[in-house]
Amino acid sequence: MTLQPTTHPMRPPSVAHKVAWPLAVGLSPLLYAQGKWVRKQSPRLPHAPGPWEGEAPGPEPLSVLGVGDSTIAGVGVSDPLHGLIPQFSLALHDSTQRGVSWRSVGESGATSKDILSRFLAPALATPADIVMVSLGANDAKDLKPLGATIARFERLLNALHDGHPGAVLIFSSLPAFYLFPTLPQPLRSIIYAHSQAIERSIRPLVESRPFAMMSPPPTGYHDEFFASDGFHPSEIGYRDWARWALDDALERGALERLGAR
Repeated sequence: MTLQPTTHPMRPPSVAHKVAWPLAVGLSPLLYAQGKWVRKQSPRLPHAPGPWEGEAPGPEPLSVLGVGDSTIAGVGVSDPLHGLIPQFSLALHDSTQRGVSWRSVGESGATSKDILSRFLAPALATPADIVMVSLGANDAKDLKPLGATIARFERLLNALHDGHPGAVLIFSSLPAFYLFPTLPQPLRSIIYAHSQAIERSIRPLVESRPFAMMSPPPTGYHDEFFASDGFHPSEIGYRDWARWALDDALERGALERLGAR
């Protein structure tokens, strides 16, 4: 299986992106105060209730695994069917007319380190045809060092492929933090710059593998995209994200090996 090359230009991190982390260290008292203010002002939304798995019956069933942070855990919705992985799976079912089963592994606030240390084993416990990874927002938000974050993503990429050798791996791009209404300046700009340093370093690693791809970055968020906390997706946000990710994967031929049409 060889995926079609991405149409999104893979630009390396700029100097401004790379200096975001050392700048954050220097501004840490201010950024800490701003982060604390944001947490106080924003409602803390729970995970979607269980079960974090399900199926849409049909012939030649496909299995979808979601791995990652709050977006995999469905934070922002009260019905688990409205989360990212169920919505992606149901859209896949509609598109292919094949059966689809899904399950999600992860938790709100998870970083790449958390996934490797605590969630990799359950992620590899049962076979999967498609693995969708939504991760990195907390590495960016928590200002984790760039080099260590890149190394952990590469370990995760290799481990998921080793555990699911026949699967297509779809990595989500990082959020466009500069468009998040709840983040004040300069916190917003620094988190966004650091997230771009992470994403622009990770994208070539992912795209260099013939079995993996990374979705294009979002160009904007519509008025109904965010949940009540102004940070996580709403039901409509997850639905639109899932369909957009699936359309991109289909367009690039990511599912042809699985017989999806």
